[in-house]
Amino acid sequence: MHTEWHIHSPSPRARELASRSNLNPIIAQVLINRGITDEKSARAFISPRLSDMPDPRSLPDMVEAAELVCESIYEQDAITVYGDYDADGLTGACLLYHFFKDLGVPCHVYIPNRLTEGYGLNQEAVRKIAGTRGGLLITVDCGVSDQEQVRLASEMGMKVVITDHHKISKDPHFQCPLVNPQRPDCAYPERELAGVAVAFLLAVAVRARLREKGYFKIRPEPELKDFLDLVAIGTVADQVPLLGQSRAFVRHGLLRLRDSRWPGLIALMAAACTDPQRIGATDIAFRIAPRLNAPGRVSSPDICLRILTEEDKEIAEQLAGDINAINALRQRLEHEVLRDISELVERDEAALADNVLVFGKEGWHQGVLGIVASRLVDKYHRPALVLGFEGDTAKGSGRSFEAFNLYEALNRVSNLLERFGGHSHAAGFSLKRSRFPLLKKAICDVAEELLGPEGPISVLKVDMELHFGNISRNLVKDLKALAPFGNGNPEPIFCTRSAQILEARVVGENHLKMTLREGERIYDAIGFRMGTRLPKVGSLIDIAYTPQLNVWQGHESIQLRLADFRIRQP
Repeated sequence: MHTEWHIHSPSPRARELASRSNLNPIIAQVLINRGITDEKSARAFISPRLSDMPDPRSLPDMVEAAELVCESIYEQDAITVYGDYDADGLTGACLLYHFFKDLGVPCHVYIPNRLTEGYGLNQEAVRKIAGTRGGLLITVDCGVSDQEQVRLASEMGMKVVITDHHKISKDPHFQCPLVNPQRPDCAYPERELAGVAVAFLLAVAVRARLREKGYFKIRPEPELKDFLDLVAIGTVADQVPLLGQSRAFVRHGLLRLRDSRWPGLIALMAAACTDPQRIGATDIAFRIAPRLNAPGRVSSPDICLRILTEEDKEIAEQLAGDINAINALRQRLEHEVLRDISELVERDEAALADNVLVFGKEGWHQGVLGIVASRLVDKYHRPALVLGFEGDTAKGSGRSFEAFNLYEALNRVSNLLERFGGHSHAAGFSLKRSRFPLLKKAICDVAEELLGPEGPISVLKVDMELHFGNISRNLVKDLKALAPFGNGNPEPIFCTRSAQILEARVVGENHLKMTLREGERIYDAIGFRMGTRLPKVGSLIDIAYTPQLNVWQGHESIQLRLADFRIRQP
């Protein structure tokens, strides 16, 4: 698919913003490209403060939810936190576990099994919890689509508080507090929050209400900043836009990870070969989150619950080793599905002809379908649905990108589905196996309507055109002030025209390594998974890239990480 470069025009306001904010003019231009045009906004972006957080009690039903939790604490009700099995739900559920423990309140955490119970509240689990514990049920990262299960819990005598962040497909009618920034009636200024962030805000509101009630006159208050490392991991793992409040949570959470209170997180970082003193959002996304997600995908999430609540360092280290082994199994299962799809494409190139890639097969492991869909989106630059068949049922996961709202697309074909849920970029769904061909045609029809007959065009947003002479260690250092990078706040990308290739070779697993000269400067460049595009030495190319510091055998040098390149025609 053709990739268009959209290069931002230089703003005449960049120099003024740089002068007023004491910024590198290149950094000022990047900020303006992101809609940050004044000194106050620039300061808030570069140095986000938790004190600027809106009052969580302005979220719909938050006051009622906090009051109900406080009531249960004073009445010594049993409290059960019901979380999702992914990294967002796990960190959110364990955050509330530690919060209640700090309050001196016993709390039980229930995480459903993806493979046997599926997503969200299920009636069997509700009956089990109500029959053995009763009291208060708090959901984390789930519940908004489970009205029948909530009704059952109420009928069995339980109090219920729902905390969730998923979009609501229809007007819910719950007879309990529903705390969700995606509610249509929500006036809270921060709507794009992770499930763990909503759980954190519930803890903030509960602590505030307990303070008003005098609860802390005879006991210490929980230090909620201790929980920000959990918030950071869940937020990055769920690919929430790293803007506003979420950006502040992740920035401060990364600092907490340097001196985390939780032995499980320390052990996970060690198992993932991640230095706590240098950890960034990328480390969470590619090292920590996959390990927390793996057990829930291929076996049971219980081991993640154990490590996130474990207080013994040695036990936590053993659990981290076990999680590493499970993650390796996940990688093998993922590879098997990708291999099957590659073989299918080799036999039938028409499989890549549609605007949405839809693949399904008996025996594909349900837990890795979402990851495989993400790989397909990255490789083919098209939305992808991947389904596993089991008997008469088909269960699948989909991934997409900015130009194609997957949740809206599934909503348009919901008459074919038994169940679906998720976000604009990621969703899960199930349907009768016999409807698979109908779904494939219907979703492609929706894509043609939304994207046009020529399908999606890959757009690379370039912040600014630079000469190699503009690049320095100070610039790379200044760029780090814009971190954490991720969804909603991508790493800045620059472009340079007419760079000459002095050397070019394929290294590692199909990576392209080049030495380039432009003007009087020479830099090395690396293009991950670009080895098949090996250009001729001596050619002139235009490159889109992010400059970074590369450390090799103690030597530090600037390296350009390529996003794309084009051979210039003679």
